[in-house]
Amino acid sequence: MEQTSSPALPAGLPGRRSRGTASLVAALVLAAVACQLCISMPTPALPDIAERLHTTTAVVGLAQALFFLLGGLLSVIMAACSDYGHTRKLMVVSLSLAVVGAVAAALAPTVAVFVVGRTLQSTATAVFPLALRVMRQTLGPQEFGRAMGLITAANGGIVGLDGLLSGWLTDRYGFRAVFLVMAVFGILTAVVLARTVPEPERLSTGRLDWAGLAVLSLALAFVELGIGMAGSAPAAGVAGTLVLGVLLFVAFWAVERRRTDALIPPQYLRSRQAWPVLVTSALVTMGMLSTINFVIPVFSQNRAFGYGLSATAAALLFIVPVCLVNVVVAPAVGSLATRVGWRLVLRVSTALTVPVLVALAIGLHSQWLVLGLVVLVGFGLAGAMTPLNGLSAILASPQNPSLLPGINSAAYGVGSSLGFAVASRIADPASSDGYRHALWTAAAVIALAFVTAMLIKARPDASGERI
Repeated sequence: MEQTSSPALPAGLPGRRSRGTASLVAALVLAAVACQLCISMPTPALPDIAERLHTTTAVVGLAQALFFLLGGLLSVIMAACSDYGHTRKLMVVSLSLAVVGAVAAALAPTVAVFVVGRTLQSTATAVFPLALRVMRQTLGPQEFGRAMGLITAANGGIVGLDGLLSGWLTDRYGFRAVFLVMAVFGILTAVVLARTVPEPERLSTGRLDWAGLAVLSLALAFVELGIGMAGSAPAAGVAGTLVLGVLLFVAFWAVERRRTDALIPPQYLRSRQAWPVLVTSALVTMGMLSTINFVIPVFSQNRAFGYGLSATAAALLFIVPVCLVNVVVAPAVGSLATRVGWRLVLRVSTALTVPVLVALAIGLHSQWLVLGLVVLVGFGLAGAMTPLNGLSAILASPQNPSLLPGINSAAYGVGSSLGFAVASRIADPASSDGYRHALWTAAAVIALAFVTAMLIKARPDASGERI
């Protein structure tokens, strides 16, 4: 098995291998939770927001779309900037801006102010890739594996649980309480980060490639926008937006080839340390998250062909167990990956999830069988997301250690959007066959993810850690 190395612990941080390490990991886990709260807590409150601000759910949905679009872009931009120093400051600033956005949304007198506040909250999403960079540069291989599992559990395991809290707050106090809770948690987390997180060593030299960063950001924006438009906009408009995004990626490649201080050297981007990780991340979220968060919950609430459950019952039965599985399994997966290899865990997880999705499609009308199979998908999700997060940090370019985790976060967003867009197109609420076809599609997507995971390769110029 190929090997690669872990960057040495920066000078001046020897004490972080004991109690200091625990404090650092706890702070980064808090940052991941704060990021996730900004992503998922507003969802149950959307109808209340529309009612209290005298608008439509479509307008409120625009705020959500802007949040996810800008969040993916900011993850890349902040990651690129952090490679030139001030990582801790960028984390604190990102959370502080998100707090301002949460307060603005909580106090919003009009929907326009709410949209501005929600958009400003998108800065929180940049914290996650920066946290991965800090972990990679300050922790040893074994500590990094355990911390990666914990931060993945925090970033994914509270989905559903925070939704229940949001629903309760909305029912009892209204949507404003939801955003105030996010603001208070963000303030506490920013203070902890400022006091606990060390400043990683600057590894990039020269100047930031602003031209490359601008073209890459525009390319990602048009691709995400095109995917988000699918299902609600004319096909010609969707296709045109996606084509423009692809052309901008081609332009980005051309820009980078001519620069000596390229944001991403073309030879690295086309290497098997980069593109297979990004493609696998997009495919995993496309196949697994669409199944867990859309196909099964929506089918379970269908009164004609599904189980006829309420929204709360569907969440308790099919979403919360997956969250709990992720909380328990992800830390164990991180520790295991450092011993047997990150790629092996990823490949086994994707390979075993394919027959589970096939069984879901076949046994869709058996509610309790579906419950057990959805829990197994949760195992697969934890077993895939943890090594993907780890690999994005481990295989990052030595000169730009934050950039691959940042682009990988954007890949998660692209995959999630694409998964929901495809599943919503296929899953016809007038027939159970559409839901089955959506699950068959998810199985095919994860099978393709297994293929791309097999293509991930360790850096040939390093040794010392299992990949």
